[in-house]
Amino acid sequence: MDSYKIKQCIHNDRVAQKELYDLYKTNMFVLCMRYFSEQEEAKDALQDGFIKVFRDLYQFDASKGALGSWIRRVMVNTCLEKLRKNKVNFQPIDDIKNMVGYESSILSDLMIKDLTKLIQLLPIGYRTVFNLYVVEGYTHNEISEQLKISENTSKTQLMKAKNMLRNKIEAAFK
Repeated sequence: MDSYKIKQCIHNDRVAQKELYDLYKTNMFVLCMRYFSEQEEAKDALQDGFIKVFRDLYQFDASKGALGSWIRRVMVNTCLEKLRKNKVNFQPIDDIKNMVGYESSILSDLMIKDLTKLIQLLPIGYRTVFNLYVVEGYTHNEISEQLKISENTSKTQLMKAKNMLRNKIEAAFK
């Protein structure tokens, strides 16, 4: 979307806003579905996120990155805010030394849609940390700050999420 259209959106041009919404709604809905297992929750997050996008679009700076990346960050933050409001509990586990991480080439064989469905089956805490770390590229330090949990809890939640996904994937191929 060009800078002229973005300016139109900032000035509440409904046609330009609809164009922006239509351009990003599908990808942003998929992003929201990774955080919420229910479509209605994801739709609510999508709607709230786009309200924030249109409200704060004047803050977007094209010299700092692409519009899609900026919208994605707004959506992730919206999802995290909704999860915090719902008081998602993260189970702290101090000793993670004996847990084994999991990297799997079999994931590349899965369709994205299938993987998204499997991610949605994870408990909310695992799913949130998994999405932030694996999909969004956050560090454990950033996750701990965002979710108000320790870095060890973030690492543990991620390992448990990977283990659960591995088990679900292996079961699907048996």
